[in-house]
Amino acid sequence: MTDIFNVNSKNFVGGPGRLVVADMSIEAPEAISDVMSTTAPYNLTSGWRDLGATSEGIAISRGFETEDFMVDQVMGAADTDVTGYNHTLSTNLAENTVENRKLALVGGQIIETAAAVGTEQALAGALAAGALKVTLTTEDPQFKVGGWIQLAGGELKKIASVNGASIGLEVGVEKAYTVGDTVAPVISLPTKRIGYGTDGNIPEKRYALISRRKDGTLYMAVIRKAKVTGDDKEQSFSKEKRLLPLSLAAYPEDGAPQSENVYYEIEESI
Repeated sequence: MTDIFNVNSKNFVGGPGRLVVADMSIEAPEAISDVMSTTAPYNLTSGWRDLGATSEGIAISRGFETEDFMVDQVMGAADTDVTGYNHTLSTNLAENTVENRKLALVGGQIIETAAAVGTEQALAGALAAGALKVTLTTEDPQFKVGGWIQLAGGELKKIASVNGASIGLEVGVEKAYTVGDTVAPVISLPTKRIGYGTDGNIPEKRYALISRRKDGTLYMAVIRKAKVTGDDKEQSFSKEKRLLPLSLAAYPEDGAPQSENVYYEIEESI
């Protein structure tokens, strides 16, 4: 017997999203490719930044408020008027970087301090990418087990062993180095400093949420202008992974069409 229901499972959607952010100086995208390459390795275009892994999903909500219109001749409301719209996005950022904390907690300027290093010297032997052994020109007691070594260009690696002029690394170098490239012991690691105060200026940002459906096509929601909300953002220092709550409120962008001045969606169609 023919079923009375008309179901198309191709329209079932689900799965995680990729949340990215840009400054308001970046134009609102007209296509998914304006934000991300639509082929592997799916790199972001200039000006957009990944917020990384999230936990417990990414929720976008849209609602509106109404006011009843009353007349003498009708018992109850005769009509209703829309008085306002509410648009929000919320998630938990799993990648607790200083850049993400600056965004989610409305932090101040990130101040970076370079590593302090000891005496530089040339490599006695070339290094291939992935090499775990560094040979110095001269022994230096400032290279210590558990300490760090800085290679030419600023690459930092933790020292696993020291045997005279031979330095063993915990993790292989990321690129190749030639004889004559410099290395130095690290006296203190580089730092990033950020403060959280009472600045009343909450930055406006653009956001895009990209996901892929099971047929391989892409979907993108673009929030034209949003600010972090003022509700408490609690981080728990415990045995569990520390998540960073992100809660946004979206607002209309001046000059955009009224029908899509808060957010809009673009999806590939086959």
